Amino acid sequence: MASLSASSVLLKMDSKLTLSSSMSGTKLAHANAPIVAPAASGPLRVEAMKKIQGRVVCASNDKTIAVEVTRIAPHPKYLKRIKSAKKYHAHDPENECNVGDIVTLVKCKPISKSKTFVVVERKVGQRAGEKVRALSLEPEIAA
Repeated sequence: MASLSASSVLLKMDSKLTLSSSMSGTKLAHANAPIVAPAASGPLRVEAMKKIQGRVVCASNDKTIAVEVTRIAPHPKYLKRIKSAKKYHAHDPENECNVGDIVTLVKCKPISKSKTFVVVERKVGQRAGEKVRALSLEPEIAA
């Protein structure tokens, strides 16, 4: 095996790399790649944000809520669709979420040992076990 020494690799002033050994005249793949400057609006930033939606099951702590996320997936062997639920702790800075609300959570840097999500959107829901009151349809009595 031939090893390349520091003198065999030449760095030209126009920032193109070439080899002076038996591969003379062959340019490396990245040597001719154009340098792309960031756009005027700012650097390009790609984020893979994890968003989940669930129901608030506990809102008694200060600035922390517990959210239960239910997923439906097929069983690996029987292929019947089964529900699986998991609880997440999320940061609620204004303490505005109540039990039964539907919230959207976004992954963020860890706030504490168990909190890695923050509340982005909240839809008011009904509490678990609370029944919707039916309208009374009593006939009006004409006097």
